[in-house]
Amino acid sequence: MILAIIHDAFKNLSANLLRSGLTMLGVIIGVASVIAMIAIVEGGQVWLVSSIERLGTNLLFVWKKRLTVEERRMFAGRNIKLKYEDALAIRQHFPNLTIAPKVGFDGQLKIGDRDFSGHISGTSPEYSEIRNFFPSAGRFVTTEDLRGWRRSVVLGKTVAEVLFGTESPIGKEVKIFGGVKKMKTKDITKVEKQEQEIVEEYRFVVIGVMEPKGEIYGQNRDEMIFIPVTTALRFFKGNDKIDSMVIHVPDRNSMEKVTQKLHQFLVQRHDGVDDIRIRNQGDFLGAVEQTLWTFRIVLGGIALVALLVGGIGIMNIMLVTVTERTREIGLRKAIGARRNDILLQFLIESTTISVIGGVLGIILGIVTAYGFGNLVAQAMPGGGDWGAVVEPTAILIAFTFAVGVGILFGLFPAMKAAKLDPAEALRYQ
Repeated sequence: MILAIIHDAFKNLSANLLRSGLTMLGVIIGVASVIAMIAIVEGGQVWLVSSIERLGTNLLFVWKKRLTVEERRMFAGRNIKLKYEDALAIRQHFPNLTIAPKVGFDGQLKIGDRDFSGHISGTSPEYSEIRNFFPSAGRFVTTEDLRGWRRSVVLGKTVAEVLFGTESPIGKEVKIFGGVKKMKTKDITKVEKQEQEIVEEYRFVVIGVMEPKGEIYGQNRDEMIFIPVTTALRFFKGNDKIDSMVIHVPDRNSMEKVTQKLHQFLVQRHDGVDDIRIRNQGDFLGAVEQTLWTFRIVLGGIALVALLVGGIGIMNIMLVTVTERTREIGLRKAIGARRNDILLQFLIESTTISVIGGVLGIILGIVTAYGFGNLVAQAMPGGGDWGAVVEPTAILIAFTFAVGVGILFGLFPAMKAAKLDPAEALRYQ
């Protein structure tokens, strides 16, 4: 019985191919939209998470918190600075943690008639391991570089190419202009004191070139420049204040616990002043996940609206079909067809439209996801790394919803057909 009804449904749909195709179009577009949009968002999640993890895992980031004017007045005279000694104290008090202090300044590297302006980072040997960023030639800064305040510099791939071209820069000298030294001078003509800024210049030896890393999370890693943190503090900053610390925690499950202990330790070192901010790498991942869920809801909602529009199209066409086939319905009832038989017949026809449209939508959605995903990848920083991820769950949800739309919007026309009076239907012109 069911097979016969399904056969009739295909026969009736094939009799009006153009109309059936246009009716399916809304379902096809809706299903394809759901699959493609979810696939692109999932691809974005994979790309963002992998970008963050490419810079290291199980990380804590420590910054000096900006205090209000009232807090600065209240804590005047206390230790409210993040210092290099804080990093050394953490290393001694928490021997299982790996700490890399960091201080940065804008500077210029020059050799001959070539120069490169960028951000210079003073850090420690641990930075390379923590951030999963290693030299492809030469070496990174070492403990000896820190102890001796050596003027050693490690170049990013792009920096090395700009300054040295195809030549190996290892062992060669570059001039670094950077940092600011403030001096008080007296202007004789104006008879007043002024502050004059002098940019420091030093010769550094290139000890390494970093592996190519590309742009990650909006920052080009191939343009990074590293020198020993002690050298940066002594020659360019003129003090012992650092900008931040990156800390690797061996056990991911203990990160919250370590964060609390670390915060208490630093507040105690800073004379009870809570001027430290510690962020867990998981916080960044959580923010990414929350943002992506917003995209999923918004884009998924738009795609589902397209499916509902397709369902309305199915209902309209089925209502037209019921009107066109009124005499056929009357004849079927006259020869013994029951109300449920008529209901089932039209319901199967509407469901068949949505099933076929759903299958075609799945194919179109997968093709669109990978095609459009590649376009999005090329438009993103570090293009080419972000591709669509088609999840079987998304396909199942889209297809199930399409079938549900066919049943839901086909139910009213089917019920209308089933309620027709046989005598009135036979007299219908």
